Amino acid sequence: MSVGTVLAPEQRVFRIFLSYASEDLAIATAIASCFKAALPDFFAEVTYDKEFLEPGSAFKTQIESKLQETNVFIIVYTGSEKLSHGYTGWEVGYFDRIMRTDPARRKKISLYLYDPPAITASEQGIPLGLSRDHLQLSLQEFECGLSVLPEEPLCKEIESWQEDVAKIIENTVHARPHRRPEQDPATCVRALRLTLFKYLRGIVAKVVKPQKGITIRAKGSDLEQSTQSLPPQAEIRPLGALNLGGMNIFGLADQTITWQKFIDLTAGQPFADSWRNAIATVVLSAFPDRVDVDNSQVILASNGKTGYRIILTTATTFYDDYRECNLCFVEVLRRPEHGDEDTTSLLKGLELVSRFRSMFLEAGSDFLGENIRLTQVHNLPELGARLLTELNLLNRDAQEAGLDRPGKWTTYVDVNHLKAIADAYQPCESELRQLIPRIIAARGQAPELEPLREKLAVALTAMETAVRPENRLLLQQMAAKLNQIVEAQDRKPPNGNS
Repeated sequence: MSVGTVLAPEQRVFRIFLSYASEDLAIATAIASCFKAALPDFFAEVTYDKEFLEPGSAFKTQIESKLQETNVFIIVYTGSEKLSHGYTGWEVGYFDRIMRTDPARRKKISLYLYDPPAITASEQGIPLGLSRDHLQLSLQEFECGLSVLPEEPLCKEIESWQEDVAKIIENTVHARPHRRPEQDPATCVRALRLTLFKYLRGIVAKVVKPQKGITIRAKGSDLEQSTQSLPPQAEIRPLGALNLGGMNIFGLADQTITWQKFIDLTAGQPFADSWRNAIATVVLSAFPDRVDVDNSQVILASNGKTGYRIILTTATTFYDDYRECNLCFVEVLRRPEHGDEDTTSLLKGLELVSRFRSMFLEAGSDFLGENIRLTQVHNLPELGARLLTELNLLNRDAQEAGLDRPGKWTTYVDVNHLKAIADAYQPCESELRQLIPRIIAARGQAPELEPLREKLAVALTAMETAVRPENRLLLQQMAAKLNQIVEAQDRKPPNGNS
């Protein structure tokens, strides 16, 4: 049996205070009801913040006043680490200070579901008496098997409180009260467990979000004035567990920073322009109250290998005009490799070279130089953003295919063709990466976009002229080599025997 509190001679009310996380309000309410049923009216007070906080007064001051009068401080804990029950939990810390100055009249107890909170690990807590196995039973099975013994810790604790209240009543020259049947501790605890069982069976125990993500928080008025970027003071908050949130995609630590800080920290990253544009595009497309959100944005992580699609999961508007967008980063599907390494490598190379051709060399492509000149200037920033994404994906695919290591390809194609393509492409790509951010930043400014459109057309035409002949020869060599490999494989049985 736990040690009881020592009552002050002049004390007229025995007071219990429940501290809980907001998610556990229903559980705290059930516990309070149990204690109120067990203790006499007028001489005992069981309270929690939702019952006594009054508008117009500082909440912290009101809670301090209650804690100064509290005999027993109850921590309601269901298993998830929450700020109210961490070492920074203000109510717990404040009551601990009171206990140090007046230990005889104060007591702190944790009522927990499965395990006690870390802050009371060195102190005796009391389990609520529900296990994970219990919660898998039907209501009828649980109720039939539910029995509570008077010797259980919570029953003994309630009994000690009843004795404390009885002493207060006697000290006020009243007769010791007779305990009513419904005040029997075991009866009260049984009713509590049945109530908790019904409640816990219908709520979510845990939600795991495996995807990486971030939250963008900004004033609505600031967002409405933004056209191509987010407000500098907008906040980026990582979602998910520490070091598993969305910030490590960008090579950053998982911590809250402003949009301007994000721009500054990623300024030297090769994909920074595409990150900023993709995030801003998704967020700005979500307001005001739009349903046609742009979830088509794809970015590469700072490692240059992993692709992520940015998905807006929720867009929330608060009464104080703040708005929050939760963005989820879903890794782009990468198919597993099968078969022989030779055919796998050649197919990757063929896919990359063919994709390059369809993007920059074929008449129907939006990125052909002559088609750029026909593009309406107000559509140019969106086209530039798509081009930037495609350039990033081409770089990733080139690494996966090994085309960034020409020596690997000497057995398949004339390596001089690879070198010629690289020599022609790299300076053009560098110029494109300098032009595109300027085009995106000039959104809505036709006088600035018109000369940029011409520069983009010239750069793409120059790349087309330089790369086209080498692209054709490379495709022919790869296709011929792949045909040779396939013919050789088909002449030899699958088991390798002649």
